[in-house]
Order: sequence, then structure tokens, then C-alpha cells
Amino acid sequence: MPARIAVAAVVLAGAALWFCVLGPPPAPGFIRDEASVAYNAYTLSHNLHDQNGGFLPLYIKSFGDYKSPLFPYVLAVVFRATGPSKHVALDTASVLVFAAILLIGWLAWRRTRSLFVVCSVVVLGVLTPWLYELGRTSYETIIEPLTLMLVVLAVDWAYRSDRRARAIPVGVALGALTYSYAAGRILAPLLVVAIFLVFFRSDRRWVLETCVVYAATLVPVGVYSLVHGGALSARFDSTTYLRHGMSPGTIVYDFFRNYVTDANLEHWVVSGDPTPYIHVHGAAQLYGAIVVLAAIGVATLWRTQRGDRFWWFVLVALVLSPITGAVTDQRHYSLRLLAIPMLLLVLAIPALELVPRSRGLQLTAAILAIAVGAQFWQWRDNYDFNNKGRTVLFEGHLPPLLQRAFAGGRTVYVSSDDVYAQTHALWYAVTHDIPKSHVAIGGAPPRGSIEFGRFSSCTGHCTELAEADTYWIAKAI
Repeated sequence: MPARIAVAAVVLAGAALWFCVLGPPPAPGFIRDEASVAYNAYTLSHNLHDQNGGFLPLYIKSFGDYKSPLFPYVLAVVFRATGPSKHVALDTASVLVFAAILLIGWLAWRRTRSLFVVCSVVVLGVLTPWLYELGRTSYETIIEPLTLMLVVLAVDWAYRSDRRARAIPVGVALGALTYSYAAGRILAPLLVVAIFLVFFRSDRRWVLETCVVYAATLVPVGVYSLVHGGALSARFDSTTYLRHGMSPGTIVYDFFRNYVTDANLEHWVVSGDPTPYIHVHGAAQLYGAIVVLAAIGVATLWRTQRGDRFWWFVLVALVLSPITGAVTDQRHYSLRLLAIPMLLLVLAIPALELVPRSRGLQLTAAILAIAVGAQFWQWRDNYDFNNKGRTVLFEGHLPPLLQRAFAGGRTVYVSSDDVYAQTHALWYAVTHDIPKSHVAIGGAPPRGSIEFGRFSSCTGHCTELAEADTYWIAKAI
């Protein structure tokens, strides 16, 4: 009982640090991808259809792409209880990322039974900018760290269990990872490869049964792909570095160059993702202390636990995980490389377990703690200062524009081809108790009505009333 109380105290302390103490604001706005996920979650919670009228869709069409279903459906359940809200969507996302960090702590408890290790790894996870900044957005990707840790925990449990059905949790968790994000459709098979490489010789039956269960979870994906030809590969086709006419030698060379670039931990410690949709560029996205602890953990495992195949699985998974980014044409794209910080934190567990036993490691841990503090304050200052500059990027300037458009109970007209404006108008309407009938999509706007759009000019004759970056409202004349 005292151990349970102590673990509960660690969870509460981590939650207080994650949700209250750190306190930097979320991204200043609600970008179109977040609005699309949230609006589809609302329609699913309301009538089990997505924005395009699909009944309980396996994948959700959004801006020519197909979003993975797990987070939208989780958000739909939440919206069913709370109603649609930007803040509810962001809070739900934050809870899911924090839950993934807690699962690392749970794994640490299962492996070490040390409250020091549990507390240390949870605090490190909470303070990691890569995860903290992710948890302040509401993309479909949010749920991938949680499903990845479910796979890791399932493998750990199955490895140490002799139950007949131990392949089921692993196969189901791999399936959940596949449905979490587009990168999960690559990462999950890579983890299957890791399971094969590590466990096949010692436990062939379990490996094969796991593959059978995982394959069963992929049946809906196969059927969906047949019915919607090219839907699930469209995103990959638009982002892959592979181009028609490339020679095999060039393909292999570019792949390894991409892999080395994305797996360069020094870059993540010094800088991070150059695109501003997750990381506020200018400070570390990953702490050097986590990299050092993971390296000590690997050395410790090699010296003392070389026969523990679970740790080999984690290490092989870490080595394979950058492939999810290497097959694309964008470098250091953190959403596709979320496995890196998660698995490094897992590999830090053996190193943290040794700290109470060694004065030398206690001194090292103290130095690393100071380094984490220094990097944290550097990141925090950079985040607080530069995060405000992302207002236009995250389309935080749109609510005042839409407030003016809908003022007086007016109907707002949006072109049937302007899917970005449609999504923002519909999401604004449902979160401000405006009837959906006040968003008219397609058709000729009557004289005096209000049009809303992005990029393209208003239909017919109109007078522009206001604009916000690439969005505008106009009066039809």
C-alpha cells in the first residue's frame, strides 16, 4: 500500500508539473488541420458521420489527405460529453501525451520497482520540449506516443509471461499504432521486424501468433485501400523522396543520407524541427541529458543484462524508427520521428536505476540535472518569446474575422471548392452556437450577403470588407 501511495504521488506531481507549473501557452490559434480534426470529431459525436457525410469512416478525408481515426474518435467521445471546444480538444491532446509519459513511468516501475527511477523518468518526459510542445497542439498525431508505449509495454509483459494469449495484446497494440498516424503505418511494421529479429529464435510460436493477430487488425485497412484506391498512399506519394527515374544506387544513397540526418541526436539537442508547426525553433527539442542517460543505459545493459531480450527489442526499435522520416523528403520532421524521444527515455531507465547505488553516477546525475535545468530555461525563454509570433501561422487571427462575418445572425457563404474556409467557418459555427444552416457552401451568394474565403477571390461581384493574412470576408453586390 505505501508503494501505491508513493506512485500515486508521483503521478499527481507529474500532472501538476505538466498542466500547471510549466504553464507556457499553447500555440496561439487553431490551425486548419486542428480545426478539421475537431470538426470531424464533433460531427462523429453528433450523428456518427464525418464532415463529408461518411458513416463511421475508417479514415477521415481532410484537405485531400486521409486522417488516421484514433484521435478523432477519442475526441468525439469527449465532445459527446462536453460539447465542441478548442480548449477541450487541446486539453484532451495534452492528457494523451501525458498518459504516454506515465506509461514510461509504469514500465520503469515494472522493471525496477524504484520510485526514484519512476519519478526521474516522468519528470524528464514532462520537461522534454519535443513532447511538451506536441501536447499543446491537437493534431491526429497526438495519440501515436501513447500507442507506441502500449506496444512496448505489451512486448515487456508478453516476454515475461507464459500465458497462452500473450500474443493478443502485442498484436492489438501494433494495430492501434497503425491506426494512430500515417507514420504509424510504417513504424508498426518496423516494430514487427524488431520482434522478429530479437525473439524469433527463442520464441517462434509467440512471434508468429503476434503476426497473425496484427495481420487481423490490418484487414479493415486492406479493404479500405481496395475500395478507396490510392487514398492511404496519397500522403506518402506526395512526401517521399523517391522520384521516377532514380537509379537504385541513388535511392540507397539518399535513404542512408536521410536516415543519418534525421537520426543525428546532436541536431535535436541543439536545435530541432525547423518547421514551426510543432517546435519553436531556436532552442533544444531534446535534452542532452536524456541522450547521455540512454547511452549509459545501453552500456549498462550490455554489461549486466545482455540476455534480457526485451531491452534488445527497445534498442532495435530505436535504430529502426528513423526510417519513418528517412523515406520522406523533409528532414528533421518531428511528427514522423516521435519514437526517438520516447525510446530514448525508455533506455534511460537502466541508467537511472544505477544512480542510487553509485556515488560516481550520483555526481553524474547531479551534473545532468543542472544541464537539464539550463536547457529548460533556455527553451522556456525562447518558447515564451517566439511562440507569439506563430499567431498567423496557427491562424489565430481568424476568430475576429469570422465574428464580424457572422455578426447579426447572418449567413456566411463559402465556395464549394474552398475546403479550408469551409472547415474554419463550420468549426466556428458549432463552437459559437450558430446553426449550421448559417454556413452556406456553394451556390451564388445573394446581394448583400457575406462571403468568406481563402486565396481565391470572392465569387461574382463583391466588395472586400476585411482580410486576415490569406483569408478575407466580402459583401456580395
